[in-house]
Amino acid sequence: MVGVVPLEEGLARAEDAGLDLVEVSPNASPPVCKILDYGKFRYRDQRKAREAKKRQRTFEVKEVKIRPNIDGHDYAVKMRSITKFLDYGNKVKVTLRFRGREMAHQELGAQVLERIRGELSERVRIEQTPSMDGRQMVMVVAPVQGLGHVTQGAEPPAVSRPPRASRNAAAETNDADPMAAPPNLAPVAAEPEALPPPPGDEAPLSATPET
Repeated sequence: MVGVVPLEEGLARAEDAGLDLVEVSPNASPPVCKILDYGKFRYRDQRKAREAKKRQRTFEVKEVKIRPNIDGHDYAVKMRSITKFLDYGNKVKVTLRFRGREMAHQELGAQVLERIRGELSERVRIEQTPSMDGRQMVMVVAPVQGLGHVTQGAEPPAVSRPPRASRNAAAETNDADPMAAPPNLAPVAAEPEALPPPPGDEAPLSATPET
């Protein structure tokens, strides 16, 4: 850092170094300038902007249209679509349109939207409560931040398996005869063998009466 110098001196220093005098903080007082290669500076700035754009994820507002007299099967299909949009972090605009004399029974449409709201209460936040807009009733929901969204290309968790030797040993144990004696029995202690008499000794003779 050089400090506060006149503009002419800064330009002279940049010219002596064969570089450019670039103003990096114009709103500071006094403005901050650096002596550097302006071409490389622009290249690094544009590369940072491209990387930030790649990391940035854009979210959309998806629209799902339903009817007040929707049947069970169609309702399940619409709910799967709403759930899929929410899993990818998108907002969902649920539009319920009335036709003809259905406008006289707006409470039926409100019941359908309230049912959707109740089933998704744990995973969404209501950005727009059900309200009439012409001949249609609109509700906007958004995913709750902090819940895990679907990740493309995620690998399933690895399942630990026992080693092959353990499985073979378990199979052999199951195939063994259940009536057979267990293999790990303590051996019976054998009696010690009788040792022969020493070579110098003779067995005693029985005494016979004299005649």
